[in-house]
Amino acid sequence: MKKSTRLRTFLLWLAGLRIVLSIAAIPLAKFLYSNHFLLLVVMRPTKEVLLAGAFKARATQSPGLLLQIVLAALPLSILGVWLFYYLGRLYSSEIKSEKLPGIVGRILPVKKIAKLQKVLKKKGPRVVFLGRLAAFPSALVGAAAGSSKVPEKKFLPTDAAGALVSIAEVMSVGYLLGGFFNKDDPETTWLLTGVGVIGLFGLMFLIGRYLKRES
Repeated sequence: MKKSTRLRTFLLWLAGLRIVLSIAAIPLAKFLYSNHFLLLVVMRPTKEVLLAGAFKARATQSPGLLLQIVLAALPLSILGVWLFYYLGRLYSSEIKSEKLPGIVGRILPVKKIAKLQKVLKKKGPRVVFLGRLAAFPSALVGAAAGSSKVPEKKFLPTDAAGALVSIAEVMSVGYLLGGFFNKDDPETTWLLTGVGVIGLFGLMFLIGRYLKRES
């Protein structure tokens, strides 16, 4: 087996594991939130999980939990997207010819990647950074960047910066909202929290819409 083939297989297994962990966390979320929150972060470091974690840290007066959440989120938040960047590079010719059948085609959906390639071409590297701050498929952006031959020295630091700013953004809002927590007035707590969450995700949606516009 050629070295490139072995590398492809290895990265595909890692990508599959990443997807499985993310999906498995969904039915376990309620249990993990109450009993093993950091494990939930490791399995599914999404914006909503990080938001909930920062809220939990403030509401329970556990500021040390914030650093633990960040450290637990970093492996999949950053390396997970970089994994798709390198898969995009390794499968660039197949993505270009739209010949990725079976499980590989599910992990690397060529039609979605092709659309993101066009966005990258029109809007440049800022898509990588802003995509991290938006409701946007960062893993597929990574695959699009890799298959478009965006250099590592441009993609990796830009994506890492976007990921760190995104984590800081979401957790700052969650920590702020946690300050409204009042067990004696749950209605006001959830009203203010709901307004804050809607505002944050509304902003991410608008950034995502901007990035998806190709013209």
